[in-house]
Amino acid sequence: MKKFALIVMMVFAAGFVFAQDDELEGSTLEQPVRKPVEMPWEQVNTGENTDPVAYPPVRQADVMYYWTIWRIIDLREKINHPLYFPTEQRGTWRSLGQTIFDAIDMSNPEKTEGVLPLYSDEMCTLPYSRDELQSIISQTQPITKYDLETGEEIGTEELVIQFEPKEIINYRLKEVWYFDKQYSTFRVQILEIEPIIEYERPTSNSSYDEEDDQEDVAPQKTQKRLGYIYFNELRPFLAKQEVFNVKNNAARLSFDDLITWKRDFSSLIYKESNVYDRDIEEYIANSRDQRIESERITEKLRTFEHDLWEF
Repeated sequence: MKKFALIVMMVFAAGFVFAQDDELEGSTLEQPVRKPVEMPWEQVNTGENTDPVAYPPVRQADVMYYWTIWRIIDLREKINHPLYFPTEQRGTWRSLGQTIFDAIDMSNPEKTEGVLPLYSDEMCTLPYSRDELQSIISQTQPITKYDLETGEEIGTEELVIQFEPKEIINYRLKEVWYFDKQYSTFRVQILEIEPIIEYERPTSNSSYDEEDDQEDVAPQKTQKRLGYIYFNELRPFLAKQEVFNVKNNAARLSFDDLITWKRDFSSLIYKESNVYDRDIEEYIANSRDQRIESERITEKLRTFEHDLWEF
């Protein structure tokens, strides 16, 4: 009898668990009904078990030459649009900025496992705390409060505005070009990436519009550096996110394929290894000459690789 009662209790508990699962799979405000409907066939998306392709092994003894390059990716250039769009997530399609924000995951400030860290230094040795990250990816704007009847100032209020992925307009990369004599190849590896946000910071002036009950605000564009991201820590998130392929939608690529291996983006070199540790703009003022200097550095790397071979 006791065994029979125990079996009945186990069956009831199992039924309760499955009933809860059915509720979660149903249509609620938090849980979608099904996967995003994007294709007329069953879409096999990049799964959670997708890992980035490992770099070829390299030993310090095999590196006979290396050069460090800093470059900037301007998302306003047409070739870089697959990194910027969509500005709002559509189904499984996300931008590079949205992928980074989701990897940081500030929706739960107390979460520390499985999130992407940001660093305060270029060598990626000093990570920001979660509280510091919250202040970095948002801005506090003082709002002046007025009396609706008299128009007199009655105080101020702090408004916290979260930055959005679509406000990222530039990415700065630090990469190392090296020649591996073991494989006789000239390779490149990205070390860190730094998102740059451009946002409008309203500047209040003394004028006040009594008809609209609003102060005259003149928006002012400001750039902010979010912090440094160790690229090897970002790659697992990039490998799981597909990117729009402008040539063929069926030939799907991940952000890791696009950036790490295909390097299908346009960029401008703004610094190379030098004894003064200075950017190009620090010793060349003219923007046209800065671009010429950037192309000279690129050509120097090409020439080095070309001169390694005899024909």
